[in-house]
Amino acid sequence: MESTRDAVASYVSGAQRFFARAMRIFFGKPVRFLLPAVLIAAYGVYYASSQPDEYQSSGVLSVSSDTFLASLTQVRDTQTNFQSVSSTIAKQFNDLMQTDGFAESVAEGAGLADPNGGSLVDLNQIRTHVFALAAGDSLLRVTATASDPEEARLLATSAIASYKNFVISSEVAGSDVAEQFSDDLLTGYKADVDAASQALQNYLNLHPPPADENDDRDLSEQFEITRLNDALTRAQDRFDGAVNDREQARLATLQSSADIGQRLRVLDEPGIPLLPLAGLKSLATTVILFGILGLIVSIGAIALACVLDRSIHTATDLERIGANVRAVVPHAKGVKVEGARAAQTAKSRQVPVRSAG
Repeated sequence: MESTRDAVASYVSGAQRFFARAMRIFFGKPVRFLLPAVLIAAYGVYYASSQPDEYQSSGVLSVSSDTFLASLTQVRDTQTNFQSVSSTIAKQFNDLMQTDGFAESVAEGAGLADPNGGSLVDLNQIRTHVFALAAGDSLLRVTATASDPEEARLLATSAIASYKNFVISSEVAGSDVAEQFSDDLLTGYKADVDAASQALQNYLNLHPPPADENDDRDLSEQFEITRLNDALTRAQDRFDGAVNDREQARLATLQSSADIGQRLRVLDEPGIPLLPLAGLKSLATTVILFGILGLIVSIGAIALACVLDRSIHTATDLERIGANVRAVVPHAKGVKVEGARAAQTAKSRQVPVRSAG
């Protein structure tokens, strides 16, 4: 316990000595150490004033995880999530903005796509200027920033539309595949039905019924007609089943689209901003940040000068280099060394007086 107390006391004493040395170095040449802070702050003022004006446009969406249509049709499974719906969708939107495909779709929707392919603006610039934030548990704000007010509005509108299209394409992808698969099956099943019907008709043409209605067909003909009828029935059943599957897939696609329309509803369309973002607050924030950076540089310079300083000012400085201090001449109150030295000098300059005689 005693050793711990001694270590703490030694640490505090060392910190005090370091602080005193730092203050002595700083006040010895304050202009030199304040100059970096002043220069960096001045650059901050220049940087903030030279930035072009930017305009911001945003739209608000109402987002929901449960809809009345979903509860009726069970079009999708409702998953429990500990985050709010708006936070989950905002994270998904911002993650999508990091992909080239989604960023290009936003640029294309805003009219910034190159006709020869690609985008007229840097995709990284779009990524940093288009983002989504949760504005509550069920509200999502999509914001876009640009140097032109109309471009900011177009980017925000395109971002909302691109996200809704992404959700629709993602959720109806399975039903679209099922619908296409059913269409492919229908083509083959329809050919089987036509072939079975034609085979039955050809057989009946070659084997007409007996002239006397009271006579029965031969047993072999009855078996063959029954076999052809069964083949036609099986082909027709397969065709009807494929038609039903296609209708179910098409219904699922319509239900998903309608459900997404209920889950993502635009409450406030992005408008054209009238005033730029840059202002006194933005300028002050930039200058303060650059001023803090300059202050950190100045403090670092003072600390470095304190570490590199090898001058001796106190007895503690002698002990630091290993010298044994036997005694220290105390400072006497009210005694000025310069005054004592001047009196001694004046006394030595007095002309001696010789006695007469």
